[in-house]
Amino acid sequence: MKNVLLIFALLISGFIYANNITIDSLKEQIAAANNSENYDFSIQLLSTFLSDKNVSASDKYQAYLIKANIYRKLFKYEHALHHLDLALEEGIKGSNIFTVQQEIKAERSFIYFDKQEFDKAEKLLKELEKTAYHSLNPKYLLFLYTQKGYFLLKDQKYEASEKILNEALKIAMLHFPTESPIVYGKQIELYNLIKDTVKRDQAYHSGIEAAQKANNLKYEFYLHEIMKNVFSSNNDYKNAFYHQKKCDSVFSLYNSNIKSSRIELLEQQLKEQQYEYELNHKQNFLFWLILFSVVLMLVVFLLIKLYMNSKEKQLLMEEENQRIHEEIRYHVKLAKTAGERKTNLSSFNLTERQLAIIELVQKGKSNKEIAAELFISSNTVKYHLKTIYTLLNIKQRNELLILYSS
Repeated sequence: MKNVLLIFALLISGFIYANNITIDSLKEQIAAANNSENYDFSIQLLSTFLSDKNVSASDKYQAYLIKANIYRKLFKYEHALHHLDLALEEGIKGSNIFTVQQEIKAERSFIYFDKQEFDKAEKLLKELEKTAYHSLNPKYLLFLYTQKGYFLLKDQKYEASEKILNEALKIAMLHFPTESPIVYGKQIELYNLIKDTVKRDQAYHSGIEAAQKANNLKYEFYLHEIMKNVFSSNNDYKNAFYHQKKCDSVFSLYNSNIKSSRIELLEQQLKEQQYEYELNHKQNFLFWLILFSVVLMLVVFLLIKLYMNSKEKQLLMEEENQRIHEEIRYHVKLAKTAGERKTNLSSFNLTERQLAIIELVQKGKSNKEIAAELFISSNTVKYHLKTIYTLLNIKQRNELLILYSS
């Protein structure tokens, strides 16, 4: 029975696991969709995930953060801020409230920076600075340091700007080399302002190399656009025109890649549909298997119950048969003893009342009839009979009738 229950429990747990999508698998699917610029599909995945009532507050927090980042990439900043509010609501339900608050501040700072609301972005950045960016992971530090470097650049604090941008670059090269073009872009602007063309061009080439290595056309476009603006500000229109052509070329290639990626995504979606069909088939099989297991358990339980009842009845019948046999043996013995002799009651020290009761018993009178004839209660009759049985060393009324004579 225990083995059947264990199998049933394992089947149930397997069924539940099959229906649950983890936040990590969701992130992988969204990363693939985002790389193909299929943000609608990512939003749909996130919405489906967030609609599940069984999703924990921690996973919902991460999902809302991802959704906010997607809206930020789509330049829907109000949507992004709204989803950061939703993320905060879920995040503070957990134990890492401080970390959640820090991350939300950082995310809001990035949005305000993109909106060019630099005062709001810098205010949040300073709040995070006061905590020494406590609880923030390296990726947050990378973008916050880059942002800080830009603000120092605007304030013409070039030395401090270079220092913090170098820190950002160290983090990028150590943890996120594919994000390094973002830092190189700010370094290009810095070195152009301080007239260090060697470092400027070096930052440009390093950034392009990193973008091409990561096959990131968006970052290539970003770096060429910065260089175009730099040469335009220096009235170097020849080089500005060169980088403008580079921008056009990368943009054209980027659009071509998107079309190719959409075809690949369509194929991927077909594969996913096939996978979902197979998964549904497995889930249906599991459902019927579980149902069969439940029915089987009920049948086994009923069979065990019937067996136990049958065994109990058999034992009762055996006990009853044994009792009847004992009763028969006793009466046979009693009849044999009575046939041999009857003991005279005069040999016992019985009272007149006891002898009167014995006489009435031998006449076949019931306790009630004896009580009425002797003008006593039935309980008194019972009491006298008990005393008589003790004196005569007998147990039943029959023995009094068979073994003893008045």
